[in-house]
Amino acid sequence: MKRLVLLLFLGLNELLAQDIEKALKLYEANKFIKAYELFESLCEKDNPRACFSLGYMNEKAQGVSKDLRKAHQFYDKACKFGYPRGCSNLALSLEENGYKNEAVLAYNRACKLGDSRSCNNIALFYEEEKDDELSLYFYKKSCTLKDANACYKLGLLYEKGEKIRQNLDTALHFYSQSCTFGLGESCYILGRYNQLEKRDIKKAKRYFGIACDKKHKEACAAYRELNDRKIDIY
Repeated sequence: MKRLVLLLFLGLNELLAQDIEKALKLYEANKFIKAYELFESLCEKDNPRACFSLGYMNEKAQGVSKDLRKAHQFYDKACKFGYPRGCSNLALSLEENGYKNEAVLAYNRACKLGDSRSCNNIALFYEEEKDDELSLYFYKKSCTLKDANACYKLGLLYEKGEKIRQNLDTALHFYSQSCTFGLGESCYILGRYNQLEKRDIKKAKRYFGIACDKKHKEACAAYRELNDRKIDIY
């Protein structure tokens, strides 16, 4: 009996997946009215992607008249089903329409679901509100989600010591994470630190090379300068 229930459940999920794919193809073909009807049917069956799509279509007036109230309702439903973009789009729309405090709550829900951009938006909000403790908390949350810009921001904060106790080792730790996650500026900073402070020219060249690969112009110039001096990376 359990096996039969499981097979029925898997079969139902497969049908729902096929329907959402069909709806997305209709949407991509600009057949908004038909897509909306199918998304509506799927959202009634608690499909978060479908609810999100309905929210977006109501917000952007695609296949229906623009209706922010409905858009927020559908985004909220998608958010409640654990769909991060439902929470973040709800937050963005609320913020754009002047509901900042409500937007922060929605950003927080998205952040908890792993949306790093929403964590950053909350951090910026608390930074503007001069709440350094909460701002730092959300930047760290975003950094743990591998957001390179958040890690870079933390590096700056600890390096300058303006809103938190200065700590160079911690700053370098966050710059290193930011570099690993792909931000060229952080790699360049590590290169300059190793070149000017540690006098480790080989390591400096490695960081300059990484930053240059990420199209950082100053890093490319620094790399060429060390290359002309025949400095080996290893």
